[in-house]
Amino acid sequence: MDRRVAGLTISVVSHGHKDLVAAFAKQLASVSTHIYIRLIITINSLTLEDFDQATIDRNDHIEVLLLKNPTLLGFGANHNRAFQHCRSQFFCVVNPDIEILNDSFMHLVDEFVDSRIGLAYPSQVNGKGSLLDFERDLASPASIAKRHLLKKHRRFIDYKPHPVQWVSGAFMMFKSSVFRELCGFDERYFMYCEDVDICLRLQLAGYQLAKADATVIHHTQRRTLKNLQHLAWHVRSLLRLWNSAAYKQYKGRFIDNKT
Repeated sequence: MDRRVAGLTISVVSHGHKDLVAAFAKQLASVSTHIYIRLIITINSLTLEDFDQATIDRNDHIEVLLLKNPTLLGFGANHNRAFQHCRSQFFCVVNPDIEILNDSFMHLVDEFVDSRIGLAYPSQVNGKGSLLDFERDLASPASIAKRHLLKKHRRFIDYKPHPVQWVSGAFMMFKSSVFRELCGFDERYFMYCEDVDICLRLQLAGYQLAKADATVIHHTQRRTLKNLQHLAWHVRSLLRLWNSAAYKQYKGRFIDNKT
């Protein structure tokens, strides 16, 4: 098989994150050469970011494709458009504020030996090495209230349901055929909850999520409670999620009928 087809397409979106994206590309240039990588960088900013091929580190196993949006698009729309340029067996969605540790991508690819796996993901830690809440239970009004009311008592909150119901969209690796079968992210979610939705639909379609023996650093900045626009997007997305067919079907099949 052509190594480009058997390889990996990585989609990262820059909202004025040129330095972070350049640093991420530099890390990619040093990872294992056992897999061919196409890095798709989408510039989703109203301000001009002077990306060019010369600013992005690469080697003979990395190809870089730059896309520029004429208008601002949401999380799902950006990655769906990047997927149109995917010709590889695996498609990876990565936030620009991710730092790779060791050979994370090869460990993720290894999870797809099991044909039931549709999405693989790594553990996420912050810059201090503390584990982040990248694995979640199904968001509900009750669970959100619990999360915020007890945030000072994190030991009382179960961030790791078994089985995991959804994972953070900051780092997701899909089998490309599964992402295509699901028609990608639901673009009606402009920002927030599109990761929940696609995890639910993936499991409803008969596939599973798999945590790989890999860890990445996520230099996350939670904006929901600090920015009114982000808060509005989050509330709107939660309302859409709770009224969606995927949420109701997943809840009925995997939660309400659980014995």
